[in-house]
Amino acid sequence: QSIFLLHLIWDKFVHVSATLGPSMLPTFNTTDDWILVSRLHTLGRGCKVGDVISYTHPVDGPGVFVTKRIIGMEGDFVVKDPMDGTGEMLQVPQGHVWTTGDNLPHSVDSRQYGPVPKALIRGKVLARVFPL
Repeated sequence: QSIFLLHLIWDKFVHVSATLGPSMLPTFNTTDDWILVSRLHTLGRGCKVGDVISYTHPVDGPGVFVTKRIIGMEGDFVVKDPMDGTGEMLQVPQGHVWTTGDNLPHSVDSRQYGPVPKALIRGKVLARVFPL
């Protein structure tokens, strides 16, 4: 019974995941950070601009997960790439979010692969659990 309960909690409520790479510096370290992800926010439920989310990479596909910050929700207008200096704006389509890493020069995000379908959102990051 305890295995079933643990599986239920892990699958439907929260899970712990490791971060890797420099895209979310200084929020998360490049390695060895573990984050608590709320599965109650799957598919973008209850997510808003400013939230950090975990989602399946829209290009690399199943089994490849990324952690990025929501910059725009569906219907919002966002600057496509604040680093290129053009100020080009676009509207986030329905059913999607626009994400970027906190460390823009070292992040592959919506600026490269476009809006992220809400269907790919695995959950919202609640906290870093290790290191404390």
